[in-house]
Amino acid sequence: MHTRTPSIFIAILLVGLGVMIFSMNMIRYFGVESVVPVARSHFQPCFEEANTLETWIRPPSKLLHSMNDSELFWRASFVPGIKNYPFRRIPKIAFMFMTKGPLPLSPLWERFFKGHKGLYSIYVHSLPSYDADFPASSVFYKRQIPSQVSFSFLFFAIKLHIQLTLLLSMQVQFRMVLHV
Repeated sequence: MHTRTPSIFIAILLVGLGVMIFSMNMIRYFGVESVVPVARSHFQPCFEEANTLETWIRPPSKLLHSMNDSELFWRASFVPGIKNYPFRRIPKIAFMFMTKGPLPLSPLWERFFKGHKGLYSIYVHSLPSYDADFPASSVFYKRQIPSQVSFSFLFFAIKLHIQLTLLLSMQVQFRMVLHV
């Protein structure tokens, strides 16, 4: 029975790789617009930002920005040089939702986050053509991070991960908690 396990694993791996390559080619052939209904984005990047201590300590109220990757790297390189902060820090957990369109199980996530405001940060990465319509009372309201279209899902995921990492490193009080 153990001799068949590697061959089954390799077969599943090859089928998964084939499905991934097929789906990338289909997206490239049919285009992104056929995968998700096209909707115009209402994002307006903020062009000026008050340069106060508060903007460096508190997370931004809007995740929209007009910085490119090199500007994000530059801003993320600022490391605080103090050991004790002049305010009480509350560790937070960051949740990143990567989706092509509507967020699956959003009512379940709403219940999960209910009553724990201030202990988490939410980031939603979706295709640029998707326009999220969460109500103002939702924890997902205005938590969408601007993305660029990428034809390869691997490059899409890597770029989103880099952007999120840079965004999180800009926010001093956030701490990523990873459980393996």
